[in-house]
Amino acid sequence: MKPMKVGDLVALSSYAQNLDSLYRFTDESRQRWHKDFIPLHGIIIKVDGHWGDARYFVKWMKPHAPRGRDGHYGCAFFFRKDLKYVSRS
Repeated sequence: MKPMKVGDLVALSSYAQNLDSLYRFTDESRQRWHKDFIPLHGIIIKVDGHWGDARYFVKWMKPHAPRGRDGHYGCAFFFRKDLKYVSRS
């Protein structure tokens, strides 16, 4: 997988959407329960490389968004497998 850098436009990957803690932030869940049809996108604001795994901190473009891979609780970062690139076009 290609490493991400600060400024990249990202969304939750299919792996992250299947995590119990992040399911309520998926596009499908937000469309069904909140009538929100705009996809959740964010920008990587910081990359931290502790313990050999890169940790990505994301600033989401919506107020109702996960803080980290544990939703609103626990850690405030994502791993590479939790995120996917979004085309800028």
